[in-house]
Amino acid sequence: MREPLQVGAFWPSSPKLAALVVDGCDLPSRELVVELGPGSGAFTGLVLEQLSERSRFIALEINAINVRELRRRFPQLEVHADCAERLPEYLRGSHRRKADCIISGLAWGNMLPATQDRIFDAMLSSLAPGGLFTTFAYVHATWFPTSLRFRRRLFRDFAKVETTPIVWHNLPPAFVYRCWRAG
Repeated sequence: MREPLQVGAFWPSSPKLAALVVDGCDLPSRELVVELGPGSGAFTGLVLEQLSERSRFIALEINAINVRELRRRFPQLEVHADCAERLPEYLRGSHRRKADCIISGLAWGNMLPATQDRIFDAMLSSLAPGGLFTTFAYVHATWFPTSLRFRRRLFRDFAKVETTPIVWHNLPPAFVYRCWRAG
């Protein structure tokens, strides 16, 4: 509550929401997976469980307390204490410069439009053709102007966008977007 523009949730995502986000990613087949805004790691552990040994997993988290906790809980995780808009810089050093899958825990509806654009553009430029971008949105915020703006960008910039049923066992209730880039 002290940092509404940095931390978008007042409670970690529920196991049901985390499973819905991660299970739709086909992680065993992915070579490079990115998590933007992992927060306290509600999705991170599930991602690590499902990745193959040949996969690389990078996380970018801006909150220093969360970064320390992620490093403590997941020592095998490559986590960077940085803003999601700098993702392309972290991928430049990779043998593979585009991610197969980007999972976002960012509060897109809480972002100012300019910030939303910078992070969205960084994410989109970092996603391989045919790659999957997945994120979630809170039901109560669906009609916020910034949430509507984000949704329009998803449908404009991705070849295919799906929304899941609402996860009522989450605080607050949420649903998942799954978006595929044109191949």
